[in-house]
Amino acid sequence: MKKAGDHMKTVEHCSNITATFCDLTDVWEVLSETYAVTVDGFRGNTTLVTCFIDFFLATHISLEPPEFDIVDFTDHINVHVNFPPVMPKILDGKVLQFYLPLIIEEQSGGIVKKHNPTLDENVTGNFTYVIDNLLPNTNYCVSVYFKHRNLEEIHRSPVKCTLLPPAQDTGMSF
Repeated sequence: MKKAGDHMKTVEHCSNITATFCDLTDVWEVLSETYAVTVDGFRGNTTLVTCFIDFFLATHISLEPPEFDIVDFTDHINVHVNFPPVMPKILDGKVLQFYLPLIIEEQSGGIVKKHNPTLDENVTGNFTYVIDNLLPNTNYCVSVYFKHRNLEEIHRSPVKCTLLPPAQDTGMSF
């Protein structure tokens, strides 16, 4: 593997292996670089095959949507987003926010609102986002996904819906 313009770098854990796959996820260093990967297949000292591919990592990276749950209240919904316990090292919060921003999509009736929560540098574990100022006794649906620059690459989570409870009656009449 090499970064464009740099020297060739051997990925030790992918050298001299018999497996058909080698994970390079934690080898990438700069998301905005173009990388070139060369794979040589040998038998003894004879090269049988050489494969080469180059790609711009920022446009080829793809993440599955995070798991999430919703908890409804009278006028708001708490969206509990569960990131995987381990994310690729290259995807710290700032990089993830720029290249693959998290979108929490709220739908009610024919209206779709997109929320763009700000992620800190620690994108592992869980966090809660509050969708507020909602109408009681109304259906709302929520989806969570990473917005890829190539819109064809969006992997949306399953939509979760809820009917907010009616507003509390104060028991006072005029």
